[in-house]
Amino acid sequence: MPPPATRAEDASAAADSPHPHHLAEQLPPISFEPNPSNEAAQADAQEAGGSVTEKEGTLSACGEIAAGEAKQVDEEKAVPPAPGLYDYPDGGWRAWSVVAGAWCVSFTSWGLTNAFGVFQSYYQEHQLSEFSHSDISWIGSLQLALVLACAILVGKAFDAGYIKYLLTIAACLWALGMFGLSGASQYYQVFLAQGLTCGLAAGVAFIPAASSVSHWFKKRRATALGILATGSSFGGIIYPVLLNHLFPKIGFGWTVRAAAFLTFGMVCVAALTVNSRLPPRKIERIFDFSPLREKSFLILVIGETLIMWGLYALSYGISSNLALYSLSILNAASIFGRVIPNWLADTYGPLTILTPQCFISGILIFLFLPMCKSTVGLIFFTILFGFSSGAYVSMMPATVASLTNDMRQVGHRTATMFLIVSVAALTGTPISGAIISRSNGSYVGAFVCAGCFVMVGSCFNAAAWWVVSREKGTRWV
Repeated sequence: MPPPATRAEDASAAADSPHPHHLAEQLPPISFEPNPSNEAAQADAQEAGGSVTEKEGTLSACGEIAAGEAKQVDEEKAVPPAPGLYDYPDGGWRAWSVVAGAWCVSFTSWGLTNAFGVFQSYYQEHQLSEFSHSDISWIGSLQLALVLACAILVGKAFDAGYIKYLLTIAACLWALGMFGLSGASQYYQVFLAQGLTCGLAAGVAFIPAASSVSHWFKKRRATALGILATGSSFGGIIYPVLLNHLFPKIGFGWTVRAAAFLTFGMVCVAALTVNSRLPPRKIERIFDFSPLREKSFLILVIGETLIMWGLYALSYGISSNLALYSLSILNAASIFGRVIPNWLADTYGPLTILTPQCFISGILIFLFLPMCKSTVGLIFFTILFGFSSGAYVSMMPATVASLTNDMRQVGHRTATMFLIVSVAALTGTPISGAIISRSNGSYVGAFVCAGCFVMVGSCFNAAAWWVVSREKGTRWV
């Protein structure tokens, strides 16, 4: 039998043996020599030692459980997300078919909206000749505003996974609005059919189409969205030519019906091909403006709103001064303005490319009247302005996506911006018309006002670029 351990040896052993709770130091010294005169004290000591041993076992078990739980949490953190969820395809048949379907939506939603100048010229000479330019422009302004305004509801529905239902509703609304417009002869009929119903149809379809592309692309997202945006340019070419060519031949009713068949077919193609990829999000609050708490996002929204005010106030003067084929040249130039800047944005960042393009648009607005005094100057202006303004229209979704961490929220964030921008889209053209009327038909005041709005908005875009570049630590944002 080994000699009994002394108190110093016990303390040294307790210090050398690692125990998580160090309760061994609290044990009384144990003597292995029998002491008949102190049996009661030994019994008490043994009882206390047994109790402490039980407590040590219990605490050790709890420590092992806690350690096991902590290890499990660490393992869960180390486990990567489900394969395929955040691995963006960035190409492939399925992804590009979504872009093709979204292109069809852009062709109809924005192409027909941008062709309102042709409708306005026809209305002024025929069924709405007794109304002023400003009165008729409210129809086109409402149509444009609804493309953007109803996005706040549609964006929530898209994030919740109802994209197929939205595209089906849009197809039905297009059919109702276009075929109703074909028989309209009164102002309120045109207002309800074209301004309200067609505007709702375009708004219900566009946000799901644009947001779905961000689910399938990451590295080449801006390029894909730029290709999508070229649909509005092609629509802005085809619809005006179609309408002007058929109005004198088959009349207003069948011309609008021909455009309705084209529009309905394109939206049906989109309903078959466009789909979301990421898991749906639960709808919590419909009117949720929490993204505006982000400084960079708020500054960007203010800038885009001011630019929209200027560009679509300018559209009153452009639609009144540019001939049909000059308007087609402008839309053709915007094709390159939607693709090339977006392609560059994949490398240098959307805000880096968008900001100088908006400054160029503002400068060109001030040069519109002196440049358009000759045919050559008019063509030169339409090419330059089509390119620069095309970048603004096409890069809004890409810019919002670049400021979004969770792509499942991109629909709601894009819709929040569009809702605010829609106020400018609704009021820009009528305000421009009112300025021209008060100036006895002079466009100088309207163009100066539009140019100032665009330049100030471009400064806000530059401020947003500065904030984001500091947050991310790089100038390419």
